Amino acid sequence: MIRALLLLSVLVSTVTGFAPAAHACPQSRPDGDIVVALRDNAEPFAYFDAGGAPAGFAYDLWRRVERSLYVLDDVGRAVAPEVTFVACNTIDGQEIALVSGRIDVVIAPLTITSQRMESYDFSQQYLSSGLALALPPSNAIDFSQAKDIVAETILHPTVAQAVLLFLTFNLVMAFLIRWLLFGGDSATESRTSTWLRSLLESIIRTIGLRGVGDGYSTAVAKVLEIFLAVVGTALSATLLGVLTSAFVGSVGAEQKVPAAGLTQMSIATLDCSTAQALLLTEYGKRKGDVEAGTAEAAALDLRVSQLVCNPEDPEREDITVDDSPDLAGSVRLVSSWRQAANLLVEGKVDGVLGDWIALTYLSRQDTWAGQMAVLPTVYRNEPYGWGISNTSVSEDLRRQIDRALIRQMRNRDWRKRLEDVLGTGSVSPN
Repeated sequence: MIRALLLLSVLVSTVTGFAPAAHACPQSRPDGDIVVALRDNAEPFAYFDAGGAPAGFAYDLWRRVERSLYVLDDVGRAVAPEVTFVACNTIDGQEIALVSGRIDVVIAPLTITSQRMESYDFSQQYLSSGLALALPPSNAIDFSQAKDIVAETILHPTVAQAVLLFLTFNLVMAFLIRWLLFGGDSATESRTSTWLRSLLESIIRTIGLRGVGDGYSTAVAKVLEIFLAVVGTALSATLLGVLTSAFVGSVGAEQKVPAAGLTQMSIATLDCSTAQALLLTEYGKRKGDVEAGTAEAAALDLRVSQLVCNPEDPEREDITVDDSPDLAGSVRLVSSWRQAANLLVEGKVDGVLGDWIALTYLSRQDTWAGQMAVLPTVYRNEPYGWGISNTSVSEDLRRQIDRALIRQMRNRDWRKRLEDVLGTGSVSPN
């Protein structure tokens, strides 16, 4: 009964204790046994609804995990914890609060990295995504991608072996049938001519270019001819299906953008995110390829220094990083994927670099549907977990969170819950 009342009181305080405008990270530790932070506009993982209450997949998952957690009261009894939810709207703000112990757990999406684990802990990984690029859609056919699809399909070892065996068998059958039923067409026809005619007709029938009923007179020949016609038609239909799928799949497809190509584009991404870290790496590589002392080298030096995340700088959010005339490409740092998507559809940036799940989720929403397309290639795998303070969270509580998370992932409804919120096919294509 006490546990139920505690959970009810927490839920009530959650619904009534948030205002959409108050989303700065707390400057002091709020009351409560466990302080849980999430970002607004981190859909579909975490956000605040119209009434200011937290919502999203990560929030729902935490509420399930929370039922299995306990803390010890003053007399050593295990009781349900009092959980306080706070808004902390930037990645760097979350990290500072975790390190200081002002918050205990961050349930907004955080990528598990070795660099971050030097400052705070992570829960068990509960999801895998990847860094991907979103671009404006195109109705043109990308013939290069169509060619790649056909080549990958035909040259796949299993497919290639099956097609080769099928063609060989069908060609041999067609040749034998033609040879045995007809032989030479006349007494004067040479053996070489008979072989060539048989081979040519076998090839024509194998690929389904010759119909039924135009050469054989006996019943056996007709049956064999029907067999060859059916098989040849099936083969032709299969090949046509592969070509059709390749071209249909390439309508609106964008050209593949290598990681190095990102530095030539105007990109919007989250400040202090792993996407920004990728851009920093690629600009660093580009800097190494440029002759020192040039205007481009100087511009690259400045770009690299500005892309280093400085959590103590309050002016970093929603700025353009050095839009230099001496350097192709620019970077726009924002605090939410919604902001980045709006910049893309307004034509203010060439692309958005970020989380594959978040970007594909937004691309299916009415606001951005048909206005942004997420490329299927991912630049880096992104293992997701919850950030956990090693300053304020005990080892026992961290293990409780891990055990509860694992139980949720082993639940038979786990995948259904994922797809209900994140959408069908929400697993990253990495």
